[in-house]
Amino acid sequence: MTDPDRTSPAAQDQPAAGHLGARKPGARKPGKRGGREHGVAILMVLACLAVLMPFTAAFSYTTRVDWQAAINLRDEVTARNLNRGGLRLSLLLFELQRMVFNQKQFRSMMGTWDITQVAPYLMSAFGSKDGHEGISGLAGLDASTFKDLAIDNGSFEVRVEAESGKLNVNCVGKAGQGKDSPQARAVETLIAMLMPTLYDPLFDEEKADGQRYPRSQVIQAIVDYIDDDLKSYDMIRLQSGSAQERYRYTEIFDPYQPRNAPLDSIEELNLVEGVDDDIMMTFAADLTVYGSCKVNLNFASADQIALVLRHAATAEDKWKTEGDNFLLKTLPLARYIVDQRVLTLFADMKAFAEVAESPDKVAGPMAMLGQGGANSNAMRAAGMPKIPEGIKLRVEAGEAPKEGEAKKPDDVEGSVSDLATVAPERIYRVEIISEAGAVKKRLTAVYDMQFVRAQTKGTGAWIYYRED
Repeated sequence: MTDPDRTSPAAQDQPAAGHLGARKPGARKPGKRGGREHGVAILMVLACLAVLMPFTAAFSYTTRVDWQAAINLRDEVTARNLNRGGLRLSLLLFELQRMVFNQKQFRSMMGTWDITQVAPYLMSAFGSKDGHEGISGLAGLDASTFKDLAIDNGSFEVRVEAESGKLNVNCVGKAGQGKDSPQARAVETLIAMLMPTLYDPLFDEEKADGQRYPRSQVIQAIVDYIDDDLKSYDMIRLQSGSAQERYRYTEIFDPYQPRNAPLDSIEELNLVEGVDDDIMMTFAADLTVYGSCKVNLNFASADQIALVLRHAATAEDKWKTEGDNFLLKTLPLARYIVDQRVLTLFADMKAFAEVAESPDKVAGPMAMLGQGGANSNAMRAAGMPKIPEGIKLRVEAGEAPKEGEAKKPDDVEGSVSDLATVAPERIYRVEIISEAGAVKKRLTAVYDMQFVRAQTKGTGAWIYYRED
């Protein structure tokens, strides 16, 4: 028999059967097994995070992109609608020009006005949130009068230009004899526009094809591209010469034929040899393909007015328009006339001739500052430009001499009516720039007020439209 008090040490260490802490033989200790399980769980969590984080980041990025794209699409639609709304509102401006400004009664009471002078102020009431305040102040009304006309989201700006104030490049294709032909006058205007030394880099530097194109060569290429003959233009005689045109339009990688006809848009000048983007950015704003070849004195540039002064100067003042005097006397007078024109347009060519002959007697911007006494001395001390010297002009051409009579000096002189007009504007260029959020859009259109509509009654139609 075994003595219960004499049990082995191993037997004493084992718990009794049925005891709460009893474990089976060979079982592992709880502490070691739990530590290993915790390590595996951390690895599994890290693995899951490593897999989920790229998907979460991609989802977040895609969501932000879609959200921004939706906002941009909303702003783009808003900007496009603002452009088209501004285009429809501009029709009111043209009707105002037709029904009010062009009427004889209005001109006799208020003077000669054009819609280009007031368009920015009138359209500001519609184009921005606070634009109504400016138009209300201009009209002397309460600031809240036009408040309901303003828009809440976005803004747009309307710019209206008269096309007759630009040089019609299609006139270089109207061949004629003599220096008074439309072609010769258009070429002379181009020469005057390109003459300033400021533009020397445009003609001295090499173009993309490795060639240099001087001013005369560029103008000659423009004339040969537009005129309908195949003779090279003579820049000395200002008429077509005897040599054949030789341009490499058909030898380039993407060949094409010269136009040899009037251009449909001013952008086509980019196809002319020697005319690159730099030249177009510099001069395209002063060129057009619409209108007549006569200069509209109410919208013409200083260069064009200077050519009119040189052509119409009387015999006694002709010296002021020749040689270096053209730059010293004629051009300053032309610039002064342009500044004076801001206040009121010319009702007729006689009014233009009066300003050219006696600029000091006209209440221009400089005359308002004072041109006599202490005011004159103060202006000279401040370096302000003085009023230029006037030039006498001949308004109308003289009658042809009778048979047997010798021509008088005045009979061979040019006149203002030969080159210029002050007729109400017919063709306007409208530029609308809208902004909604981060989106900006530009709309350019040309409106002809005398275009006869075939489908509906009345006159006036859009003849050019482009959205950028």
